[in-house]
Amino acid sequence: MHPAERRHAMLAILEKLGLVLLWVVVRLFFLAYRALSIAVLLLLVLGWIFYLARNLFPCGESGAYWWWPIAALTVVLTFLTRKPASSKDNPYRRYTGSFVWMDKCADGLVAWIGTIKYFTSPLSLVEDPGSYKIKGDEIRELLDEVLQPGDILLRGFDGYLDGIMIGLSGGGQGLGKHFSHAALYLGDLQDNPDKPIVARRLQVVDDKGQWVAASAAQQDAVRNDPAYYQPGRQKVVHSMSKGVFTEDILTFLRCDYLAVFRLPDNIKLSEDDLKTDRSLILDLPPDAEIIHQKLLSGLSVEKADVLDAVHRSALGKIGSCYDFQFNDGKTHHRFSCSEFAYYCYKSVHCYLGLDLKTHAFLKYFFARQSITPSDIYDAAVSQGKLRVAWASRSLT
Repeated sequence: MHPAERRHAMLAILEKLGLVLLWVVVRLFFLAYRALSIAVLLLLVLGWIFYLARNLFPCGESGAYWWWPIAALTVVLTFLTRKPASSKDNPYRRYTGSFVWMDKCADGLVAWIGTIKYFTSPLSLVEDPGSYKIKGDEIRELLDEVLQPGDILLRGFDGYLDGIMIGLSGGGQGLGKHFSHAALYLGDLQDNPDKPIVARRLQVVDDKGQWVAASAAQQDAVRNDPAYYQPGRQKVVHSMSKGVFTEDILTFLRCDYLAVFRLPDNIKLSEDDLKTDRSLILDLPPDAEIIHQKLLSGLSVEKADVLDAVHRSALGKIGSCYDFQFNDGKTHHRFSCSEFAYYCYKSVHCYLGLDLKTHAFLKYFFARQSITPSDIYDAAVSQGKLRVAWASRSLT
């Protein structure tokens, strides 16, 4: 081998060896970082473990090393909380030569760095955040072939704390446990005739702390605020922290799980439904009351008529506050996401038959009478009141 070639080969080996050493150092750093994060969490949330460990696992006569079970638990949790990384490499990649292990480690370092994401509030690192599970071909299918105005959309995410909290508060079984948010798909919105309907049933709190109808000026402020209402193609309306607002469907579909639910074309009460009116709202506007009375008379109603009333109900409450306490399921001044979706279908509550259910964190704490996204899912799947028009591949 020519000296220059030999020198070039040696430099290449040293370069790979440097990458391997860097890979080892960075991985050890990240492992220590994860262990430190878990240790801090244990100190803050599981302080009682220290007391138990000190009294139940003393080491030596003085018990000076009582902390060792905590360190052991931290190490165990460090590995248990690590999600196995999915293979993203080309299945046809091959390594040859005398330093295959170096090549694999060097490539692995570069690939792994691409999975690290940092956040500034608080300052933290996340390994393998991945991407949303709803992919482009599914979005195209939804937009081109599936979605219809009036559809109820349930979505969910991996790794969000609110989804975990909902699950621990009786957030459904089976596939229902994946959903943490509900919305309505309205389709295309126009300034005429939709804009005059926006916020017309908005309620606000007056100086005395009473809920009153919003003034004309307050309604106009919401109608002209692009953060709450924007005309355009393929819009959804839903309730989040800033309240009830419209949003482009493409923004809404950035999620990991999604299912679309739809009323049947003809709606008629069963004999059991006719025995008791299970409507949560009895003081209905004229358009919704007509549908309500027809159903209670044993007649069938067309889905199109119901969806017209749903459309007006949704637009009329834009600007409403979010129900952070999940305790406004009866008065409908504020709305959680699922309370809002269910409110808009008030003309057919007697058909859907959803009741406010008691949901409590860990079954005992902060009990609330509310409706969750999983309750809507159960009405569709268990009771068969809604049709599952579409479900993302991630749910299967």
